[in-house]
Amino acid sequence: MKENNSRESDKVKIIPLGGLGAIGKNCTLFEQKDEIIIVDCGIMFPREEMPGIDYIIPDFSYIRKNKSKVKAIVVTHGHEDHIGAIAFLLQEVSIPIYATKLTIGLIQSRLIEKPLTYTPQFIEVVPRQVVNIGSYIIEFINVNHSIIGGVGLAIQTVAGTIIHTGDFKIDFSPIEGEVTDIYRFSHHGEKGVQLLLSDSTNSEKEGFTKSESGIFDRLSDIFSDSKGRIIVASFASNLERIQQVLDTAQKFNKKVVISGLSMQKNIEIANNLGFLDIKEDLIIKVEDAGKYPNKKIVIIGTGTQGEPMSALARMAFGTHRNFAVEKGDTVIITASIIPGNERMVTNIVNALMEIGADVYYDKNENIHVSGHGASKELKVMISITKPRFFVPVHGEYKHLKRHAEIAESLNVKPSHIIIAKNGDVLELTKKSFKKTGTIPLLEMYVDGAEIGDIASDVIKERHLMSTEGVFCASMVISKGKILSGPDIETRGFINVENTKTHGLLLKDIEDKLQKMLKEGKDAAEIESLLKRSISNYIFKLIRRNPPIVINVIEV
Repeated sequence: MKENNSRESDKVKIIPLGGLGAIGKNCTLFEQKDEIIIVDCGIMFPREEMPGIDYIIPDFSYIRKNKSKVKAIVVTHGHEDHIGAIAFLLQEVSIPIYATKLTIGLIQSRLIEKPLTYTPQFIEVVPRQVVNIGSYIIEFINVNHSIIGGVGLAIQTVAGTIIHTGDFKIDFSPIEGEVTDIYRFSHHGEKGVQLLLSDSTNSEKEGFTKSESGIFDRLSDIFSDSKGRIIVASFASNLERIQQVLDTAQKFNKKVVISGLSMQKNIEIANNLGFLDIKEDLIIKVEDAGKYPNKKIVIIGTGTQGEPMSALARMAFGTHRNFAVEKGDTVIITASIIPGNERMVTNIVNALMEIGADVYYDKNENIHVSGHGASKELKVMISITKPRFFVPVHGEYKHLKRHAEIAESLNVKPSHIIIAKNGDVLELTKKSFKKTGTIPLLEMYVDGAEIGDIASDVIKERHLMSTEGVFCASMVISKGKILSGPDIETRGFINVENTKTHGLLLKDIEDKLQKMLKEGKDAAEIESLLKRSISNYIFKLIRRNPPIVINVIEV
C-alpha cells in the first residue's frame, strides 16, 4: 500500500486543452496531489470556413468535473491566444490569476466586456519572483516576445522541475524590457530539468529571429517616401511595434489617429501603466484628422490577418465610418500571416493595390519580425535547460514534429519525446514520462451570445450557404390538391425570378408535386423527394449546389 501511495505522490499529470496541432487556444493543466494549476487560457480565431463563429475556446469539461482541485491560473503573457478565454474560465471556477503587470491590465479590460458576478483576485508577479501555489513552487522567468511582460515558468513539482517557456525568442537588443533570462533557464538546467515544454511556432525557420530594433530604420524609409496618408495595421497587443510607429510619426512631424476599439483600449491601458511613451499632442481624435493634410496623418488600426470587421478591411472595402483608403495612401501590414488566414490577407492586399495604395507587407518588406524564436533559439533553450523529457508545444503538427527533431539532434532520446495532442494525459514521474490516456474534448464555439459545441453539419451548412447561396420553396396542400404555391425564393446565387430558370424550376416542381399528390404521398415524403429532385435539377441548370429548403404545409 505504501508503495502505491509513493507512486501516486511523485506523479504529475500534464493535460493540454489547447495549443497543439493548431495556432491558438493555448491552455495546459498540471495536476499533482489533487491540485490543478492552469497555464494560460486563450482563444483561437475561426478559420475562413467557419462563418458566424466569433472564436473558439477550450473545452472546460475536465475543469468543471475537478473544480475543487483547481488552485490558480498562471498566465505567461497578454496575447489573445493566451488570455482571451479567461473570462469564460472564471465563470466556471473562482481562482486567483498570477500574471505580470501589463498582462493583468489586458485581462481586466476583457473582464469589463464580459463582467463576472464576483471580483477576481489578481496577483501581480515580476521576473525572478518565486511563488508557492499549493504544492507547486513556480519561478517567473523573463522572455522576449512581441508583447511586453512575457514570462516563462520553472515549475517545481513532485516529479522534478518542469520548464514551460511560454512564447519566446532571444532578442539581444529589445525595444522594451530585458533580454530573455538565459541565466535563470541555465540555472535550472544545471540543477536538473525533468521536462521542457517549449514554443514551436518558428521551428521550421533557420537561424535566429531578427531583433525588433531593426524595424525602426525601415519604417523611417517608408515614412520618408510616403506622399499621402500612412495606414499601419498591427496586432493591438504588439505594443513594441506600436511604440515604433508612434516614434516614427513623431520623427516626421505627423499626427496619429487610432482606429478600432481594441487598439484604442490596448494603447490606453499600456499608456496608463507606463508601457508606452506617447508625446503630447501626437495622437489626435478621429474627427480632427480632416484638419490636417493627408501627408501629415498616420492611422493605426487592426487588420493584419484580413479579419472582415477589422479597421483595415473596412477602410479597404469602403465600409469604415471615418476613413476609406485612397490612391496615394501607404499601407503597412506589420505582422506575419497566421496559417489559415492567407486567403483573407491576400484579398485585402489585392483590394488595396487596386485602389492605388502602396502596400508593404511581410512577404516583400522588412517591416515585421516574429515574436517567436527560430531553430537556433530553440536549440539554445534545449541546450541550456538540458531536459530529460521534452514536449514541443504551441504550433501546428509540422511545427511540433520539426521541434521534436531538433531536440533529438541535441541528444534528447526519441523515447523521451512526446508529440502530444490536445486532450492527451501525460504522466511524469521522477523516473518516467508517458501518455496514459486521453480526455474527450469538444470544439467550443463562441457564436454571438451562444457558447457550445455547434454541430459540424451546422458549420458545414453555413459555409455552403456563404459560397453557394440558398434555395427555398414553399407550398400548401390539402386532400391531394395544391392550395397555394409553389413559391420560390433564392438568396446568394442567381436571381431566378429574373431569368427563364424561374419558369423551368417552377414547372418542374409543379409537375413532380402533382404526381406525388396523385400517388398519395404525405408532406414529409414530398419534402424529401422534392429536395433531392430540385438539387439535381439546379446542378444541371447552373452547376451550383445550394442548400435546399422545402416547406410543405398540409391543411
